[in-house]
Amino acid sequence: DEDSRALLSRLLENAGIDETRIRGLFDRVDQFNASVKSEWLTNGFERAVPTDTKYDPYEMQDLWAEKNGSFPGYNCRITAYELMGDRITAGEDQPDTNGEDWLFMDLETLKRDPDALCGKSTADFCALFAPVEAADSTDSSVQAETLRKGWAARGVTFSDGGCSMISVVFHDRFSETENTLFIGHVGVLLPAGDDGLYFVEKVAFQEPYRLTKFESRAALKSYLMAKYDTGWGQDTTPPFLMENDVLMDGEAAQ
Repeated sequence: DEDSRALLSRLLENAGIDETRIRGLFDRVDQFNASVKSEWLTNGFERAVPTDTKYDPYEMQDLWAEKNGSFPGYNCRITAYELMGDRITAGEDQPDTNGEDWLFMDLETLKRDPDALCGKSTADFCALFAPVEAADSTDSSVQAETLRKGWAARGVTFSDGGCSMISVVFHDRFSETENTLFIGHVGVLLPAGDDGLYFVEKVAFQEPYRLTKFESRAALKSYLMAKYDTGWGQDTTPPFLMENDVLMDGEAAQ
């Protein structure tokens, strides 16, 4: 609604996000909301458990396709990068695309709407989001350091201040030669002093934009783990959270 949009706009401005990036986000929010039923969306903030929704995702996907054809729309990675792209750098001489088997829908959107990157290249986007070779470990701290080194090898760096990128990292071991770390979900954390923390995300390609308020990073971690830590018995690292390029664990980034 208008109040929560105004709040998010202020939070982004206070975090130093460029006006062009903020305007681009709200343009895409408008596009999405105009494509689905208004009763599927919240009227301001509502309390809910992490997995509660007011919509059927399959029905929402069908209605999006009816209004937008084959255009995939925008997902969590494109949305987070749209907001934070000027705070994330990548090294020179990166391939134009990398990780196409994992990012093919992202790249389809970016091919059809390159403005979604606000001037950054697909090479920069892929340097951040293409899979990184995982360590032979189930320890999240080991894998977090492995991811950090993988990013460093691509020249990926983050600028501090105002906001941070929160990534849910998945470890997939398909075979002895296919052992990877991949950002399966991502959003932007916006601290608001005594008012707590706000997290803005695009839930999925054909699911809504969401602004959620938390009292602490521990509460944010619980929210994300409730949604994404759904495996059992695998010989892999459970999903873990990165705040920029540092493992997020507990009340604050370590």
